[in-house]
Amino acid sequence: MTVSQTSAEAYRSLSPALYLSPKEEQVMRLFRLGVALSRQQISKKARMPINGVCGRVDSLLAAGRLEERGFRIDPHTGKRQKLLRLPCPEQQSLFPEPRPC
Repeated sequence: MTVSQTSAEAYRSLSPALYLSPKEEQVMRLFRLGVALSRQQISKKARMPINGVCGRVDSLLAAGRLEERGFRIDPHTGKRQKLLRLPCPEQQSLFPEPRPC
């Protein structure tokens, strides 16, 4: 088997549901349980233009990797910004103590 055949076979074996593009990975690295960020905050922290952030966030929302929950008021514009965060694991709802989600 040649190197190109091995590479093609490895590529086909990847699950599209598990694959993240490098830019999506860069966005996901900003999140931990309990952390909520707006698209503008992601843009600043990841040093990506806002139009690049919005595209990555939309694909992560569609894949269920992020969820929109809550909002914040932008201190400069006074407008509402949706907050994004990791989805809460369903197991956490079994515990009566306060959750970070």
